[in-house]
Amino acid sequence: MDNGDRTPLTEAARPKRALVLPGGGGRGAYQVGVVKALYEKGLSFDMAFGTSIGGINAAVVAQGGIDRLEELWCQIRAQDIFKLPSPHQMGRMLLGHKLGLLDNSPLEELLRREVNLPKLRSSNMQIGWCATDLCSLETKLFMMDDIMSTNELIDVMMATSAIPMAFPPRHINGHGLWVDGGLVRNTPMETAIQMGADEVYMVLLHPEKINVCPTNMFEVIVRCLDIVLDASARKEIQTAELYNRLIKEGNIESKGRKNVDIRVFQPKRAVNTTLLEIDPLRSRKLITQGYEEAMELMVDYKPGETDAVKARAAS
Repeated sequence: MDNGDRTPLTEAARPKRALVLPGGGGRGAYQVGVVKALYEKGLSFDMAFGTSIGGINAAVVAQGGIDRLEELWCQIRAQDIFKLPSPHQMGRMLLGHKLGLLDNSPLEELLRREVNLPKLRSSNMQIGWCATDLCSLETKLFMMDDIMSTNELIDVMMATSAIPMAFPPRHINGHGLWVDGGLVRNTPMETAIQMGADEVYMVLLHPEKINVCPTNMFEVIVRCLDIVLDASARKEIQTAELYNRLIKEGNIESKGRKNVDIRVFQPKRAVNTTLLEIDPLRSRKLITQGYEEAMELMVDYKPGETDAVKARAAS
């Protein structure tokens, strides 16, 4: 990498970067704009971890398809992801045999068209998806290296995007009832740190500030989910920042850990869409918003000059 009159980074000094993409439904287009900006800044990633829509975005990015991901978001509508249940499905729901209000078979069809197991296996990124089992209450990060077939890959991705109550849970390898892991672990940032990341780039999907009251029951439910997802994200960020401070102070509790540069991107202004609203016009606006806000945050960024890299070079 050419840094002008600076010495090129050696492979040993090159930062190990992780992309962390949490859930947020129809707001996922914002992540596309941010990732597009990061790539334009010359960044590449060694790891990509996602939950819910973030997991789907991470998979397409890992296949080398930021352009394809943007194209998809500018085409798909809500009906390409889910539809109202059929009379037969409604009957099963009333009898307690169906565990989701909506039929998300269109999403499975889309994933089978767009996600390619060989491409993901040959990716330079380590990839993982977060899901929670309603039977055991286990929350697990499913890594690409552990997935043996296309059907298993689809099951994992359908599970991580199964918003509780809205979409039905998914069996994985014939076991459990796996759903979106976001309520417990919306941001698998700690995993990225444990796997050796020097830099973590996390893209949240709820706005920094909200000052609009919900006007109906659906908006109340969505706002409650926002609170839970925000709390999950903040907990991981605060824990990582605490260890960074302990490392700086030389505290014994930080033994075995290294300083990690954490960059968080999230909408600065209200996002005019909810979890299940997906529309090309809204998506284009969110992509533009994500791109512009990321470029603004990264205006002075120069690859290789983060605190984490400086610390490694000095050691």
